[in-house]
Amino acid sequence: MSALDQTLAAQRAAAAPHASAFVAANAGAGKTRVLTDRVARLLLAGAAPSKILCITFTKAAAAEMADRLFRLLGDWALAEDGALAKALDDLEGAARTRDADDLAKARRLFARALETPGGLKIQTIHAFCESVLKRFPLEAGAPPGFSVIEEAEAAALAGAAVDQVAERAAGGTLGAAFARLAARLGGRDLRALLAGAIAGRQALEGALRAVGGWETLLAETARALGVDPEEDEEAIIAAAAADFAPADIRRMQAAFRLGGKTVNRFAENDIERFFAADSPSERLEALKPIFLTQKGEPRQRLADRASINSDPWIEGYLAAKQATLFEALDRARAARAFADTRALHLVLREALSVYEAMKTARAGLDYDDLIFHARRLFADRAGAAWVLWKLDQGLDHILLDEAQDTSPAQWSVVEAPLEEFFAGAGARAERRTFFAVGDQKQSIYSFQGADAGLFQEKRADLAKKIAAVAPFVDRPLTLSFRTAAPVLSFVDTLFAEPEARAGLGEDGPLRHGVYRKGAGGRVEVWPLTPHPEAPENEPWDAPLDAAPARHPARALARCVAATIRRWLDAGEPLASAGRPIAPGDVMILVQSRAALFHETIRALNECGVPVAGADRLKLLEDAAVEDLLSYARCVLLDTDDLSLAETLKSPFFGLDDEDLFALTREPRSSLWAALRARADERESWARAVREIAAARRIALREGGYAFFCHVLETGAPSGRRRLYARLGAASRETVDELLRQALDYELSHPRSLQGFLAWIEARAGEIKREMDQASGAVRVMTAHGAKGLEAPIVFLIDAHRRPDAGKIGPLLRLPAPAGAPRPRGLFALAGTKDEDCAALTAARAEEKRLQYEEYRRLLYVAATRARDRLYVCGVADRRDKDPSARPMTEKSWHALAQDAMARLEGAVERVQHPEGWGETLILSAPQTAPPESEAARTAPSAPPAPGWLARPAAPEASPARLAPSRLAGEAETRAETGAYSPLRPADRFLRGRTLHRLLELLPQAAPGERPAAADRLLARLAPAVAADERARWRAEVLRVLDDPAFAPVFAPTSRAEVPVAGTPRGARAAVSGVIDRIAVTEGRVLIVDYKTNRPPPARVEDAPAAYVAQLAAYRALLQEIYPDREISCALLWTYDARLMTVPPALLDHALETALV
Repeated sequence: MSALDQTLAAQRAAAAPHASAFVAANAGAGKTRVLTDRVARLLLAGAAPSKILCITFTKAAAAEMADRLFRLLGDWALAEDGALAKALDDLEGAARTRDADDLAKARRLFARALETPGGLKIQTIHAFCESVLKRFPLEAGAPPGFSVIEEAEAAALAGAAVDQVAERAAGGTLGAAFARLAARLGGRDLRALLAGAIAGRQALEGALRAVGGWETLLAETARALGVDPEEDEEAIIAAAAADFAPADIRRMQAAFRLGGKTVNRFAENDIERFFAADSPSERLEALKPIFLTQKGEPRQRLADRASINSDPWIEGYLAAKQATLFEALDRARAARAFADTRALHLVLREALSVYEAMKTARAGLDYDDLIFHARRLFADRAGAAWVLWKLDQGLDHILLDEAQDTSPAQWSVVEAPLEEFFAGAGARAERRTFFAVGDQKQSIYSFQGADAGLFQEKRADLAKKIAAVAPFVDRPLTLSFRTAAPVLSFVDTLFAEPEARAGLGEDGPLRHGVYRKGAGGRVEVWPLTPHPEAPENEPWDAPLDAAPARHPARALARCVAATIRRWLDAGEPLASAGRPIAPGDVMILVQSRAALFHETIRALNECGVPVAGADRLKLLEDAAVEDLLSYARCVLLDTDDLSLAETLKSPFFGLDDEDLFALTREPRSSLWAALRARADERESWARAVREIAAARRIALREGGYAFFCHVLETGAPSGRRRLYARLGAASRETVDELLRQALDYELSHPRSLQGFLAWIEARAGEIKREMDQASGAVRVMTAHGAKGLEAPIVFLIDAHRRPDAGKIGPLLRLPAPAGAPRPRGLFALAGTKDEDCAALTAARAEEKRLQYEEYRRLLYVAATRARDRLYVCGVADRRDKDPSARPMTEKSWHALAQDAMARLEGAVERVQHPEGWGETLILSAPQTAPPESEAARTAPSAPPAPGWLARPAAPEASPARLAPSRLAGEAETRAETGAYSPLRPADRFLRGRTLHRLLELLPQAAPGERPAAADRLLARLAPAVAADERARWRAEVLRVLDDPAFAPVFAPTSRAEVPVAGTPRGARAAVSGVIDRIAVTEGRVLIVDYKTNRPPPARVEDAPAAYVAQLAAYRALLQEIYPDREISCALLWTYDARLMTVPPALLDHALETALV
């Protein structure tokens, strides 16, 4: 049987609906297909969609699986009989006769799955727990109607809880503990440590449950450290110092003085310091060079032959005292670590209490709480038996994806229903199954609680438990449907040595079967990019946050970008696809988003290579968001010169340094004061004053969301367009996310821009971008983010970056001695490496071992993303002179890749790298098979789209839009008397606007109250106008309102400022405007437009044609609304309180001239 036949048989066995299965699948072995096929076969076998639960690791994986399943069922619903029968035969791996009922049943599955209440349960473990807790909140101890707290908000709450504990820790035991920790770690590191411990408390809570509480946990910690909880570091030191009798030390000194140079120096320096010391710790410190090396290890030679011959006694004395000193110092370090850990327990316990109270106050649960409460619900048999029964009756089949990344707490949630599946009444007549698929080699999420070793443990445990009562399948899937043979051969060789394979969960060498026979492939291991000689003088203005021009990270990024650019320009073929390489074929992977990550995106942009940008964006570090937040700060505090300067230079205003220097030459109280005082000197300054003042009004009155909307959507061009013009459309995501955050804030807080700024800065969130397989651009992302993705060409560009062992700690997990298991989550607070006791040294070594094991698993994940080509490169480390000399277990990806190429020597080609960095090692194979159809490995294509879909629709005639008031603008401007200085153009319409506003509002007041109301309105609307001029304006308006001739115009049934819009019959333009006053009676409609010209025309024929056209447009619109009423129009001249009726003939002529 061929490898393909074996794999297909294994896939079908794993997908068989009658048996439970635990499948270990290599990368690219088609595990998602197996999951989809299994659900489809369960449905075919009659399983109800509501009784199937599929648990995935991410929302994206859940969406992909649901999409594949519904696409498959949808194809069945539309397939012809023959095609459907063949599809079902292929699915089940056996040809059989299918009658009409079988085919009809398969066709109905699509509708049945869609119509299932709540839909198919394909969800993440957190979504599943949330749904269970929503049904049984009281039984689980969760607040009814709880909301889920997102990660960023939970982190902000954790930080707030730590701050609150710090405020409380003024004295007493808590204060002493906090002071000890602050002295040990520093305030900032302590805050980060506590907030991180709260966020990752899942393991701690597991330990507390295992041992029964904090006190027992502390006792377990002391036992693991090998120290008595009652021992005190100072007491241990004092007792050890007392063991060194002065007479014995003098005798030793005398012998040393008769010895060689080294022991003579001990006698004259260290022993003299011993006698001069004032404290026990100083005395022991003085003796340490005699007994211990600089690394704190026991000296091999304590005395030379001359000193021993002078006094043989010292040989035994020195050996005994060396052991005493070494053991005492180790116990003292252990006692210090225990005291630090006890202080941390005390402070952390208080911080967790505050954090829980904060969540309770908002009836919220974070993601760890979802797991915790669901686990407690399932574990409490006495109180939740009936809940388990009800849930159990609702599930018959559970499928678990990415089992290797499932944490111990999550496993406990998954396993709880299984207890009833295969035991007691739960093992009912209907076959109930469990399916899990994963790969220990791809377990890379230990920072989220995943335990790689748990995969094999659960695999063996469940196999034993299930196989005893029901059919069980345990079949590996080793055939790769994704990757070409040269890349797979390279991956197998990478991990050929047992030391390199440690942590991958494989007993023997890796063996990946090749499905794509004859597909061309290539692996290149580039030489490391060397460091140039450092320049003698760094420019004083060199940016601090960017790599220097000659930095190797920048050189490597440019080389990678130039290589891709060269492929695109030359039409480099992608042989397996039979076409040129496209930008979307390339994926560039890094271990972390450090300088090389950002330099690569910059270099790709500089080379004109389409790039999808970063896979995660830090919201507060995006340039567009920084500009918006600076704008917000400057409107909140007008003396914030820095924020205002940043805003003025931002795309919103575009001022430059020359503008800022000009504004700040003369001393002012603030930059804002200078800008306001000199706004009339330049139009750009005046615009800035107007827009900032308007934005400030919005911010203070309506809050953050309205402020950002105003800034982004007003202006010509709008603020949004100005941002994108300078920063590019890539800022669209971050700007939209900031708006979403502002809206979210106002849903749960009072509207306040200041409050929002404090809130968003505390959250410091990230935007996770989905890097679409078909994005058409180069993807630059982390290897963690690439999990589940693939690309024809993959670069590993920071392959020489190794785990930083110096960053291990300060919390160290204490390993369990053989035969004495410790609860998970047992930890101690460690200092520097030199301060470790023996237990912490072992813990640090274990942490380093686990770190490197995951590092190599990440290499496996990264390398197997490639379909055709893999490029391994990196930047040399100045401190690592000979990377190949390191132990296999501590080698970098690049060193492991070079070792693999050395083992493949006969097939490897060596060429000089074009940049002259050294030799490039190449493993390749030509394309011998016909090019693959890309459609074959993507979704089945839909029928061709009709031709009209790709053609632009014929343009539809759209009438021009006309605001009737604009017809009057120029006429009124010319007729208005020049009462104000021409240097103040903004005031030219002030009189007209003010009189219109008075005529709108004063009719609502009683006649006797109108003079006082007019004075108040004028003071607000025209504060800069002289009092005598305001008095004339008031008199002008009151004369109109008090005239009985105008009573119909201002009757209670009349309305002011009435908006109208539409297209009059036969007109060539749409009309949109606001009528100053309209009075509608039973048989008549009166339209009145106020005019403030001085002096007004005496005859209607002399009225400006634009005024008459404006009334004619309004009349034409209202004739459509009131076809059975007379429509009259009049101009009300305020200067002489005269109502001028416009004849219908004049209106008809004006309408025909202006609009038709």
